Amino acid sequence: MKRDCPVCGSVGPRRVLHRQHFFDGPLGNGYDVVVCKKCGAGFADGIPSQPSLDRYYAKQSKYEYSQSGGEESPYDFKRFEAIADQVIPLLKSGSARVLDVGCATGGLLSVFKKRGFENLLGLDPSPACAKAARRLHGVEVRSTTLAQMPGWQERFDLVLVVGVLEHLRNVQPAMRTIANLLRDDGLLYCAQPDVTTFADCVNAPYQQFSVEHINFFSEQSLSRLIATSGLAPRRTWHWMIEWREGITDSVVSGIYSSLVTADLPEPKFPSRQSSTGNSEFAVAYDYQTESSLKRYLELCRKGDEKLIAVVDCLVASQEPILIWGAGTLTRRLLSSTRLPEANIVAFVDSDPGVQGRRLAGREILSPMQIGANVETIVVGSKAFKQEIIAIIRDQLTLTNKVIFLA
Repeated sequence: MKRDCPVCGSVGPRRVLHRQHFFDGPLGNGYDVVVCKKCGAGFADGIPSQPSLDRYYAKQSKYEYSQSGGEESPYDFKRFEAIADQVIPLLKSGSARVLDVGCATGGLLSVFKKRGFENLLGLDPSPACAKAARRLHGVEVRSTTLAQMPGWQERFDLVLVVGVLEHLRNVQPAMRTIANLLRDDGLLYCAQPDVTTFADCVNAPYQQFSVEHINFFSEQSLSRLIATSGLAPRRTWHWMIEWREGITDSVVSGIYSSLVTADLPEPKFPSRQSSTGNSEFAVAYDYQTESSLKRYLELCRKGDEKLIAVVDCLVASQEPILIWGAGTLTRRLLSSTRLPEANIVAFVDSDPGVQGRRLAGREILSPMQIGANVETIVVGSKAFKQEIIAIIRDQLTLTNKVIFLA
């Protein structure tokens, strides 16, 4: 389904840079990675409706972390601490009312709670996330979507939107809803993957074009989007995180306010300070996104050669295999390589949300179901490779041969 540009709202021409294929993913069988010719923003075109995405995140969210009892990883908490270091020096007092939109199981709010903040509230479409947040951290989370919130009368000193905007189809209405939740002197904090440094991140090829991420923000596009809701940037940060062991991801984050001349205290993190009003971001073209996406795509094309070679060997040998991982990498390779021709006995995944389902005609098993299997295990995830190996060798004490797709 063709969509408006998430940043400028244009329904006009867009330049197609890449077709990302998936086998039966939450975004269908794939999407076009495009750049808006009017504003330069990058996004995924030809995706399901927002209500369809809302249902997916409510019922099949992988951010429930069911495999770990709802606990987010140490890598996540390191990122949460960094966010708190950016934001807290800009708040007037510990009594500030804080809202975290798309809070998952409440890890970021728990960091604010440990630093003395008490007026905390989270929102997430998944009821399981809300339940886990209350159980693990004692923070209140309401199960709702942004589309259900326009009538809210509550107002907040700080609204956190971390890793959310890249998942939304209807971005501009969501931003208006979020901006309306701020008090007159309230602050908005946003953080998303930074498209300008995709090529500098260590991960599997094309992994930034995931089964969930559908908007690709630069600082310019992000500020222009937020300007449509009457907010301007006060501080921005560009930083790299270790998302999992040996896997990096880029982040662009910023503090936004309706008070363009607001005097904010200096933060701990190196940052850029803007005194520019909304008008600049309403007209400025984003020249960085297209060149950054092209650089990333060229890197992915070269990196994919190794994966294709591994797949071709599996097809040629016809040795029985279990593929561990039913996410972005596996679904892309099932659709764009000869992987379906391999002798796949079953898939394995730690996410209870996909266990028991079928993928390419084979069942998706839980790790506990493969104890008697002697087949070669092919790991279809680079980001969780170390965790998967630990489960195979230490938890399940399996001696199966292991092959890595990436």
